[in-house]
Order: sequence, then structure tokens, then C-alpha cells
Amino acid sequence: MAITIKDIANRAGISAASVSRILTNRGRFSAATAQRVRQLAEEMGYYKNQSAADLSQKASRVIGVLVPTTHTNFADEIIKGMQRQAFELGFELLIVFLEDDVQHQIKTVKSLLSRQLLAVVMLAVDLETAVFDVLTAADTHLLSISNQLNNGIPSISSDNYAMMHTIVDYLYDQGHRQVALIGAADPDSVVATLRRQGFIDALAKHGIRYNPALIWGIDNAYKTGLETIQNFGVPLPFTAVIGSADIVGIGILNAAKDAGVAVPDDLSIITVDGTNLTQITRPRLTAVQQDFAQMGELAITTIANQTLSPNTIIFTDVEMRPGDTVASL
Repeated sequence: MAITIKDIANRAGISAASVSRILTNRGRFSAATAQRVRQLAEEMGYYKNQSAADLSQKASRVIGVLVPTTHTNFADEIIKGMQRQAFELGFELLIVFLEDDVQHQIKTVKSLLSRQLLAVVMLAVDLETAVFDVLTAADTHLLSISNQLNNGIPSISSDNYAMMHTIVDYLYDQGHRQVALIGAADPDSVVATLRRQGFIDALAKHGIRYNPALIWGIDNAYKTGLETIQNFGVPLPFTAVIGSADIVGIGILNAAKDAGVAVPDDLSIITVDGTNLTQITRPRLTAVQQDFAQMGELAITTIANQTLSPNTIIFTDVEMRPGDTVASL
């Protein structure tokens, strides 16, 4: 039989109402009493019925998280950051995965929204209008992480425009003047658009006119990187390349090896993300590291503090992490 608040109250010698307030962090009690009640609850194997608590308080502590089934090399770090902060603040995460099919996405989102939720967080997902319509029709907070959207939904991400300036400045200081951007040619992606414009403006700042042909590749995928050398041909028309994700950079690195292009002597590579993948390549990839854990933590904090408003964008830190794939000319 499940342990109830009344069982704990009988053992503690106080009222069930007092036990309930202690376990939900409401009211004022001595530290000794609160500690004794919590210890008894743990010893007796009490589990809080969060759904019932939400109904009684007319508020939810559950945050839904939409994650694409398409693998990203940073989603785990964001979720870990969310989980740590959610545990600290007394929230729970309900994680669901989205397939590529729109009708499947609508069904998944409707199923998620059938639960009592405080908010829905979209983790690096681009959704069709029909799916967004379902989300925005619901009476719940919405937040996008690691992706900026054009529909007024608040977001937490790196400053993708400024990030390109950081990378181009770094390459310029190493003597590079011919630079390509790979994996950011998607015309419909806000993030890709910001990166392209930041790349173009950063080159212009240094008096370099960009070549449209050197922005290539729509998908942030290993295959995009792997096809880069073949697409441009050898000798390459650039001395340095920016991979819009670590997995793109790994594809470029492997393609260069297959084509007999030495890295970094013949080609320098910088990637965006800076996950652990960059530390297991040989040579180690130079990268701009995004703070994905911070994104996850901030997501929970802003939801808890109810500081979200339409069109809000919160930028997190980035850091240049030198590896062994950029040469000085």
C-alpha cells in the first residue's frame, strides 16, 4: 500500500496539513521539524503525486520538451543543464521526440499538450506553420533553445551573428583571406541567415569581398562536410573553412584526408559548437564552443521566474577553443 501524508503525520506527531506544507515548501516550520518530516518521508518510501498536487494548486511544475529525432551532437548537454536546474527548483521534464513528418509532429504535440504543463521548450527544432499553430493555440508558455525563430516565440541561443565575427577575426589574425562557410546556406533557417550575414559583414570589416560560391551546403550534417572537397575541387579556392557544426567539420576533415589535402598545412578548419567530438579527432578541431548547458539552465530559470515575453532573445556565452586545425600563414 502506498504511503500517504497521513501516515507520515502519524509518525511525526503533527497534522497532515503541516506535513503537506513542509513537503511542498510552504509555510514556516522549524528546521528540525522540517528535516524530521522529510527524513521520515524518505525512510517510509513516500512518493509525491505531482499530478494531484498540480490539480489542487491549479498550477503545473511539469515542463514539456520537444526534441528532434534527427541527431544533434549537443542536445544531451542542453537536456543535462535543464535537468540539473529543474531538479534544483522542483520542476519535472517531460521529453518527447519529434519525427520529420508534419502529421506525426501534430499528433505528438497534441498528446503532449493534453498533459497539464507549465511550458513547452523546443530544442533546436524548426517546425512547420501547422505545428506552431497547435502550440500557440495552447495556454502555455513557449520557449525555443539553440534556435531563433521569426514568430515572436522567445529564445535562448548563442549570438550567431557575432559568433561569425569572432571566427572570421580569428582566421584573419592567422593570415587567412580566402574563407568558406559550409552548412549555412539554408535560406529558410533564421540561424543560418544570421551566420551568413555575420560572415559577410565580418569579411567586409576586413576589406574582403565575399564570394557567394564560398557559402555552400544546406544541411548541418556529416555528409555535407564529406562532400565539400569534391564540390570545390583541388586545389581548393580557400585556405580556411568554417563548418557550421562539429559534425560538418569532421566530414570536411575526413574528406580532406581522403583527397590528400593536409590539415592544417593546406586547409585550416574551424567548427561551430565545440562539443566533445572536437577532442577525439586527429588533429583536434579548433572550434567556437557554445555553452549548451547554460542554455538549458537558463531555460528553466526564466520559466520559473516568469521572465519570458514575446520576441525576447537571451544570448549565452561562446569561447574560442584552439585545436590543431588552423595554421598561421
